[in-house]
Amino acid sequence: MGLNLKPCKKKYPYCYDGHNYALEVVSGKRLACKQVVGACNRYLNDLKRAEDPNCDFYFDLDKAERFLRLAQKFKHVKGKWKNPCIVYESWQNFIFMNVFGFISKRTGSRRFRTCHIEVPRGNGKSAIASQVGLYMLALENPKGNEIYSAATGRDQARIILDSARAMARANKSYLKATGVRVLAHKLVHEKSESFFIALSADSNTLDGLQPACALIDELHSHKNRQVFDVIDSAMSKRRDSLLFVITTAGFNTSGIGYSQSVYCSKVCTGEVEDDSFFGIIWTIDEGDDPYDEKVWEKANPNWGVSVDPINFEAKAKKAKENPSDQNNFKVKHLNIWTNSSSPFFNVDKWDLCVDKNLSLSDFKGEKCWVGIDLASKIDLTSFAYIFKRNNKYYFFTENFIPEQTILESKNDLYPKWVNSGAVIKTKGEAINYPYLEEVLFHRSREFKFQGVHYDPWNATELAQIMSGKRVEMIEFRMTTANLSEPMKKIDALIREGRFIHRDNGCERWCLGNVVAKQDANDNVFPRKDNDKLKIDPIVAGIMAMAGWVQDEENESVYEKRGILII
Repeated sequence: MGLNLKPCKKKYPYCYDGHNYALEVVSGKRLACKQVVGACNRYLNDLKRAEDPNCDFYFDLDKAERFLRLAQKFKHVKGKWKNPCIVYESWQNFIFMNVFGFISKRTGSRRFRTCHIEVPRGNGKSAIASQVGLYMLALENPKGNEIYSAATGRDQARIILDSARAMARANKSYLKATGVRVLAHKLVHEKSESFFIALSADSNTLDGLQPACALIDELHSHKNRQVFDVIDSAMSKRRDSLLFVITTAGFNTSGIGYSQSVYCSKVCTGEVEDDSFFGIIWTIDEGDDPYDEKVWEKANPNWGVSVDPINFEAKAKKAKENPSDQNNFKVKHLNIWTNSSSPFFNVDKWDLCVDKNLSLSDFKGEKCWVGIDLASKIDLTSFAYIFKRNNKYYFFTENFIPEQTILESKNDLYPKWVNSGAVIKTKGEAINYPYLEEVLFHRSREFKFQGVHYDPWNATELAQIMSGKRVEMIEFRMTTANLSEPMKKIDALIREGRFIHRDNGCERWCLGNVVAKQDANDNVFPRKDNDKLKIDPIVAGIMAMAGWVQDEENESVYEKRGILII
């Protein structure tokens, strides 16, 4: 069949709808993030490529429409709906006309071997994977098809399978036409010797798999790569296999979920070319205000359908005022990957305290408290300086990292920070102590140090050297008793707009990584969820703030109210 860039609405209504979705996104008629715009542009460009006789793939409207038509015969198995059958929205038609419509000339099978979809909670994603499994089990000329619902844990792996079992039971015509049998722990299509089962890391074996289709839900929750890597490597055993991943964003930016998300984003935006990989991510763009209602629809393709705008607005308002809710809102409802599940500080309020014209040199000769968080040998070291003027506090940091650490680290932010001046690169493979001593001594002559708080656990030698140079070094043990009040003080100052700082990317990132360990008396202690997440500049700042807190507590009653004359 010849390629038609504007599919006939009457013969191919679902493809027509999906095609128009792409046109509306690219034209700007439909609000979308850069990844969705990129995926739609890629599709339209691929249609043009497919017209070239030398292109190694083509677009088959009949195959794409067939999947979309049959998939929407399945009935809802959860909730109450006006239409008992599942009806795809335009964005869902767009996804599947890509996955099932583009065909490889070399193999005669689907061009895309991997499909990665990221969409926030509430957009009706779980049922999609079950339908793909049922289709691959019995409706696409099956030949010994092994269909797996895969996850690291048994319960998670069964979610897609159990949804598919319920759908199959609810659709008697599917069972009658295909001969599929629904059993307690699997679905079987005996005619083709195909089956659909759950697969997890605690299954009897992960060896010898030859999957025709592997379905992975919530990849963000995978604690390790084991299941994904086994499945991914096994997909090469069949030329018609499909790895179908559908997930939300998550809190683990060092896991396989985030790694795949980054790759998907690069494919969407054209930074990486991979003709076997289809991906799309619904989120908001960098620089968008997560609490601006105008951008919420970008991340939620089912806006106004399964995503209720009124309920969504209520969640946004709550998150805006409560830091403990912010990351959950951003991850689950805006599909933004974040570093920790419960940040202590409000990053949005922090942004309002920025003064880009602020300079450390503006405070020459003024009093300040200093905190130093010294790295263990090869990591980030931070000096923090806090000044006080007119009831406002001014926060500066100097952050140092060995050049070898930058080369070996997988943190792409380090080079960016060095270029912006947020981090200072030091020579060698480890901490350059002589250089740090020189910097600290110079600052002690430039400003009136009230004291330098240091942790005796790893900075005793530095303290001794600096004390010999008449710098006031004060031992500061990293205990809840010492850290709780200054940590709360900084939080309050940020909320009040009285903690002024420069626009330093390293400080901002580290601030967002700080979570609080809280005891029964509401005392807090700064920590991080993952060793790869740094909080050093903020810890140094808390140590520096402890000096001001102590000064204020020791302030005499006369200094507070003046002398009474009787």
